[in-house]
Amino acid sequence: MQKFNNGDRMGALKLFEESLQKSPTTSQRHAALFNSTAVHASFGDVELAQITLREGVNRGLDFEGALKSTDDPQLVRFQGSPQIVIQLRKFAEAVRRIKGAVASPADKPAAAPSGRIGASASGDGGNYLGRDMSGMLRTEMSGIDPSLGGIFRRVAGLLLTGLVLGAVLFYVGLKLAFPSYS
Repeated sequence: MQKFNNGDRMGALKLFEESLQKSPTTSQRHAALFNSTAVHASFGDVELAQITLREGVNRGLDFEGALKSTDDPQLVRFQGSPQIVIQLRKFAEAVRRIKGAVASPADKPAAAPSGRIGASASGDGGNYLGRDMSGMLRTEMSGIDPSLGGIFRRVAGLLLTGLVLGAVLFYVGLKLAFPSYS
C-alpha cells in the first residue's frame, strides 16, 4: 500500500482519473476508483468520494474488502476520519442494495402487493431502497398539447388571467383601503 502526503494527493488523483480514461482491466478500474474515493475522503470531500465509490460499487468493487486489504500494491491506504469511513460504508451498502434491486428487467422479480421488489435481507419495510418507485415518479402528460402553439396558448392564458386578477384585486384593495373616495 502506498501512502500519499498532501502534496502528492492531487497528483495521485489526477493519475487515477487518467488511468480510468484508458482501457483498464477490471482490477485496475476497481483500484483507481477505490484510490480516488480514498483521496477524496482524505480531503474530507464526502460527496466526491461517494461519486467514485458509487461507480466502483456499480462495477463490482468490494469496498469493505478494499478497506481491509493490506497486501494489494495497487491500493492506497485509506486515511479518513472514522465518521467518513462509516458514512462511506453505509453509502456503499446502499448502492449495493439498490444495484441488486435494479437488476435487468429479465432478472427482476414481480412486485409484491406492497410495491416492494423482492425481499430485503434486513426486512426494513419503511426503507425506500429496493422499492419500485416508478409509479410514484411517473408524470402523465395526457390531454396536454406539447407543441409550441399549445405552450404559447397556456402561457398567454396564464398571463391574461394574472393581469385580469391583478387588476381586479388592485381596485378591490383601493376600495378597502380608501372607502371614503368611492
